[in-house]
Amino acid sequence: MRRARLLGLDWVLAAIAATATFAAAAALTATAALAAPSSGDGPLRDPAPKFALSVAGIPDSLLREEGPDPFARLWDRVELESLAGRIRDRLLLVGRYDATVTLAIVSGSGTAPGAARISLDPVDRTGGVGGAVPHTPSAPSTPPMGASAHVVAVVAGGVPAGLSDPARSFERGARGDAGPSGIAAGIAAVRDDAVALGRYAAAVSVDSVVAVGGEVRVHLSIDPGPPVLLEGLEIPGAIATRPGAAAAIAGLKPGRRITPSLLADARERLIGSDLFASVGEVRVVPGREPGRARVLIPVEEQSVSHFEGALGVTQDGGLTGLVDLGLGNIAGSGRTAGARWAGLGKGRAAYALRYREPALLGKPIDGSFSLDADVADSLFTQTRWALALGGRPASHARGSLAFARSGTVYAGIGRGSSDTWSVIGRIEWQGLSPMANPTSGLAAALETESGNRTERYPGIPEARRGLLRGKASLASAASLGGPRVLYGSVRAERVTLGAGDFPADELRYVGGSEGLRGHRDRAFAGNSLLVFNLEQRWITDQHGGRAYFFFDAARHALDAPVTAGVAGGVGAAASLARTELSTGWDLGYGAGLRTRMASGVAGLELGLAPGAALREATIHVRYASSW
Repeated sequence: MRRARLLGLDWVLAAIAATATFAAAAALTATAALAAPSSGDGPLRDPAPKFALSVAGIPDSLLREEGPDPFARLWDRVELESLAGRIRDRLLLVGRYDATVTLAIVSGSGTAPGAARISLDPVDRTGGVGGAVPHTPSAPSTPPMGASAHVVAVVAGGVPAGLSDPARSFERGARGDAGPSGIAAGIAAVRDDAVALGRYAAAVSVDSVVAVGGEVRVHLSIDPGPPVLLEGLEIPGAIATRPGAAAAIAGLKPGRRITPSLLADARERLIGSDLFASVGEVRVVPGREPGRARVLIPVEEQSVSHFEGALGVTQDGGLTGLVDLGLGNIAGSGRTAGARWAGLGKGRAAYALRYREPALLGKPIDGSFSLDADVADSLFTQTRWALALGGRPASHARGSLAFARSGTVYAGIGRGSSDTWSVIGRIEWQGLSPMANPTSGLAAALETESGNRTERYPGIPEARRGLLRGKASLASAASLGGPRVLYGSVRAERVTLGAGDFPADELRYVGGSEGLRGHRDRAFAGNSLLVFNLEQRWITDQHGGRAYFFFDAARHALDAPVTAGVAGGVGAAASLARTELSTGWDLGYGAGLRTRMASGVAGLELGLAPGAALREATIHVRYASSW
């Protein structure tokens, strides 16, 4: 992406060679004895005059690449100036910044060729470049490459508009190295800083290199060029996603100045959108109009829509079920929506609707809305909505802030209602790979919620209490060689409301599909939970197929009596008879199988509680599909 990385020593020499024509007349002090052409030279259409070449003080090694006998042929003026520039380049390779190459040309008379002489001053005193003629030193010289010398940059015409400080950029890149590699690194640094400011067309060339005492001065010519503006985004490989939607997610608005930091941020935002299985390297290509460019980011889309269904059977909990439908990248816009129903047995159910907007106002922020309902027999009905803003502060990381309101209405024995306003903060790290069947990596999440709860019961004055919820989770996978993978997770939850009885609608549940397999759903409850899950897996494919043994352990605790409306603990205990409200540890174990089918993944799981007979096992049948 950054063309400056292609700059090397060859680039420096090419830039120097490109200025050889000017250097031969100025920087190389070509003091040509250019005689005026005689009247017998013929008209302007005559062939270019030729010259016989001679040298003085030039080592044979500097002419080795010019053919077997460069003195046996005749040269024209352009060829001689180019030869003088090449000799100067070869001297730079060995750090001879003090050397002056002089080209003197005397025109011939009539059809006789002229004479050209290239001389070196001072004469090489290092023994030559690969075999130079030895000579007697006459004066101190600037240290050659590798010796101690300070390198500085001189920018012709001052700092160009649109750039910061090219001289400082050069010195930072050269790191004090006065050799060709240091000069090349300095030029690359100037070019890098120009590109970082959106000047992709910036051109940097060397006018001359002059040694003064212990200092080497590199004279630079810089053309910053115009800033490059974004014309549009293309996403090769995308089938459903519209380029306009991807540009909004990536923050690439037409007309913005293109910089490396902008492109890097755009790529990270596309990776974090969860729309693509892979996002390639960014390329910048010329646009249809001058000064504009198109950005190409190759992508591979992934399945973002899914359906999951599950059916559970327990001896004393009846039938349980799950239906989860998620629609992703709706109409290629990147938006997602979903609905979920969970039947927890004998009148207990949970419902959820959700919607997510991938980019708000072209910023790297997404917005989401969720609506949940929890029905617990004839005890209570709770509804909750939340509005959240989220983003990705770093790769694999995500943070969000949400405002939520929940309301509970008690029925049956209990009477009354409650309202809660709260603020939720969440941060998570997703490092498991691959997502469908992790074999390595780590995932972690931390969520805190703080708010105020207002309780209204008939015949009792309205009461307000502070609410604090916390939830943390950690999951990891490690390969044991071959298809064997060890997967483990831990989850902790706690709810506190200060003094007084604990409301039933704030209970946290564990059991069955909620982290303690081998027991019925919502078998245990409390205001704090600690749940461990450990699985020994045998991976059959990377898309979800596996066989596994599992072991689950959970600790549930309750710090205060449970209440539900004005009937208090009596009504709560009667309606929560199928849920154990106590403090203690419970275990579960079993085995499962998930296999890949043409249309999705089907699974069967068998769980047991310690000491339970096989007929008391819980059975879960699952099916999941994605597209």
